[in-house]
Amino acid sequence: MLIDYHRRLAADSVRNEAFRQALERTIRPGATRVADLGSGTGWLGFMSDVLGARSTTLYEREVSLAHLSASLARRNRLSGIEVFAEDSRAILDPEPVDLVVSETLGNLGLEEGIGEILWDARRFLAPGGIRIPSTLALYVRPVGGDRFWAELDPWSTGGSGLDLAPLSELSRQNLYVRSFIPADFAGIPSARIWDRVDFGTRYRTRRRCRVDWCFEQERWVFGFALWWVAGLIDGVALSTAPESHPTHWEQIFAPVLQPVRLAAGEGLGLEINARFSERTGVGFAWTVHAPRGIQSLSIRKGDLERPMPTLARIGSHRATTKTHRRDFRS
Repeated sequence: MLIDYHRRLAADSVRNEAFRQALERTIRPGATRVADLGSGTGWLGFMSDVLGARSTTLYEREVSLAHLSASLARRNRLSGIEVFAEDSRAILDPEPVDLVVSETLGNLGLEEGIGEILWDARRFLAPGGIRIPSTLALYVRPVGGDRFWAELDPWSTGGSGLDLAPLSELSRQNLYVRSFIPADFAGIPSARIWDRVDFGTRYRTRRRCRVDWCFEQERWVFGFALWWVAGLIDGVALSTAPESHPTHWEQIFAPVLQPVRLAAGEGLGLEINARFSERTGVGFAWTVHAPRGIQSLSIRKGDLERPMPTLARIGSHRATTKTHRRDFRS
């Protein structure tokens, strides 16, 4: 159990307040049955109980976290809490609930499995039941500042006299968690949505798109910033955009192999071909189309050992055929 990670979640007031508002506006005291999928230490489930949920069921596949959340529920006399040390997708006969909530969002958005989890959640929902979050919009914007791109090539400035260019190329075939500031986008066209996910419809593990920008003035481009906005319920959203209130999430930097110069009036295109699947892992490829050439990059080319070293990889736990069982009770 990475307690520091859960400490940062607990300290994220922006995240916590957005989910609290969504739960408060959705739960009917004494009537709403709630399931928290991927419940971690249990914060969302505990909040549901405090807000008056008729019952709250927590599903957490990390056994140590399941034990901890059950213990915390008992300590706080939250009698409506029930905890299962299971991946929710392994439950064959889930009891129906009115509300499913899952905060399994990563810096890139989908890499922690929320798409598959909330699509599978249809088995848990009673007629008329809802999911939180309900939607996810994924954004991308060219980056005009070179501060992150420059840090990826320490070898050429090391004074060794050796040609270490392949290492520089490898470092740019990757994604990096970074926080952007307005200066990184000076004179750069606005962000585009590269993908939308409606968690109430069938989830596609492969995500493909192409977005284009036209530059009104000459600029250099050193990569792309990616972030997301989750629609929790109507009127309540959670954003990791650079201009939004900071959260424990940051943005993602996808560099270019070589800086791209755009003259006034020229266009820039970006193709993204991504896969977010627990069965096959996470893959992310991005191809830059500019007037002076094409650059193709992929995290699988740039990593020597693991598919995704700079982002939390989806775990290798597979869904089992275990029946619904009561592992812990508060």
